[in-house]
Amino acid sequence: MKLEILKAFINGIRINFHGKKIGTKFIIFESDDWGAIRTPSKEAVEAFYNEGFENTRGIYHLDSLASEEDLACLFEVLYRHKGADGNPVRFTANAIMANPDFNKIEDSGFTEYYYESFTETFKRYPKHANNLLIWKEGIKNGIFQPQFHGREHLNIKRWLKALQAGDKNVHFCFKWNSTYSGKNDYSFMEAFDWDRPEDVNDHINILKDGIKIFEETFGYKSKTFIAPCYTWDTKLESELIELGIDWIQGVRFQFAPTGNFGQYHRIKHSFGEKNSLGIRFNIRNCAFEPTSNPNRDWVNTCLAQINAAFLMGKPAVISTHRINYIGFIEQQNRNQGIRNLNALLSGIKKYWPDAIFISTDQLGNYINDER
Repeated sequence: MKLEILKAFINGIRINFHGKKIGTKFIIFESDDWGAIRTPSKEAVEAFYNEGFENTRGIYHLDSLASEEDLACLFEVLYRHKGADGNPVRFTANAIMANPDFNKIEDSGFTEYYYESFTETFKRYPKHANNLLIWKEGIKNGIFQPQFHGREHLNIKRWLKALQAGDKNVHFCFKWNSTYSGKNDYSFMEAFDWDRPEDVNDHINILKDGIKIFEETFGYKSKTFIAPCYTWDTKLESELIELGIDWIQGVRFQFAPTGNFGQYHRIKHSFGEKNSLGIRFNIRNCAFEPTSNPNRDWVNTCLAQINAAFLMGKPAVISTHRINYIGFIEQQNRNQGIRNLNALLSGIKKYWPDAIFISTDQLGNYINDER
């Protein structure tokens, strides 16, 4: 066994040591960022590169809104593979409901923030007009299950502050309809991070508004929530309960803000853990992120992590961000991601023919019914 595969298995045992055990071999793909902008075009990538920006070979080089072709390629492989119950692979598609309205923000002299729904953003992109219809077809066919990721994948106050201060790089990216900072950091992506504790009040209003848009768009309530960059203040949890959220998706640690970007209180969670408010936590114990490191054996390391999860009586919860399946900017990125996903799903069916693919909200229903 390759060392990286062995390490993945051992780390998987460690991650799954604590928490609730279940008997069924459930596999949950949790995929973030659907609906959020990153970089709008190849031309924007080239402009960033020519400016000498640091991260032009990373997330801001490859990630964009999924095109109709991207969705078709992903949905085809999801529908092709079936679990033991005869149902296809189901992505929990954690959705961002809105993006900045760049024109209105500029018209205000960068003094006010305005947003547009992600469905309006689709209409402005060249190969995306029918995206919402395709999403809803995916929902109908049981392969694409949106859940709430946030209103924006953007820390609005920090971004506006940089624009108002005249940050040259931020303004350059703004002209390309991107919230990129030009630096190799994600300082604008942590939507629920704060610089002052009272910012939490704004975050509560954003949550309310975002969930309202979610329900109006999809016609059902989101039962789960995943905070952008796994960063949120625990004060938000009582509001999430009021808004109908039963489960919080995340990794082993919650990053609770301290008022200093990059410095957080790390709060450890385990699968099925229930806090005093009654909200439960789902922990990602597997990773399938081919775009982040093309040299890693993602298929076999993920299979090792799934093996560890099942041996420890846990569902296999696979983190796999949207970027892995996006070819709108660079088609090869999507093609490689789809090939890897197909290989992973074939491996799952080979080693665990009794496995069942479900979404995170379905897992929550299962745990609630079991109780």
